[in-house]
Amino acid sequence: MKTGVVYQDGTQKDPVRVSVLVRILKTMALALSAVGSLMILVSLTGLVFVYIPLGVAEVRYGFSKTQLARLTREMTFNEWEKQEKEKESVKKLKGQLITEIRPEWPVPDDDYSIYIPKIFALSKVIGNVNADKPQEYLKALKLGVAEAAGLGHPGEVGTTYLFAHSVGSRWDFARYNAVFYLLDKLVTGDAVELVYQGRLYKYEVAEKEVVSATDTKYLVPQTVSEKLIMQTCYPPGTTWKRLVVVAKRIS
Repeated sequence: MKTGVVYQDGTQKDPVRVSVLVRILKTMALALSAVGSLMILVSLTGLVFVYIPLGVAEVRYGFSKTQLARLTREMTFNEWEKQEKEKESVKKLKGQLITEIRPEWPVPDDDYSIYIPKIFALSKVIGNVNADKPQEYLKALKLGVAEAAGLGHPGEVGTTYLFAHSVGSRWDFARYNAVFYLLDKLVTGDAVELVYQGRLYKYEVAEKEVVSATDTKYLVPQTVSEKLIMQTCYPPGTTWKRLVVVAKRIS
């Protein structure tokens, strides 16, 4: 049937070419199908983009347990140690005294850096970052781990509070620092090392806790003991809750 008559409220309307309407409807259906497929593709691409850093971190952690990874890491650290000894020799020749104990890992920044051997988290730390101002801490997280302002620093009685991967949108996970993605793999007794103003500080994990995203009990200043707090979003790849790892100073 190529033509037809449409009636509405008992009134005859102009003839309508059914074939034309069918072509229009088919075209609209194809267009909507294409738009739907494009939206699905964009969504899947976005998810891949968001979770690639987490996947890479997990693969790297699994690889780190192999013999090949241990040999590669040993060669890298040996080369770094050789370079450090050469630097120290140059300083001695210039009459400069070297009194600080040097860490056995490549320090990104002598002013402030963190290293967690178990998960191979290595990063510079941006000090005195306002944890209440996204525009400030997001800027810091592009560069490294952030230290919350208003609390303590390594070597002081009080709380040193470090955080990473603390963002407001899942689309930001791949854009900002992901050093603490594997923080949940730490257990009691695991080592954490900080370099602060040229000095090495060693810590040991004492406990960890999952808290709500609005829980700020660990951000309260205290003067009882020296604590290191490390915080990240939890579960990895979400902003639902916060994982807090508490470490105590051992040397």
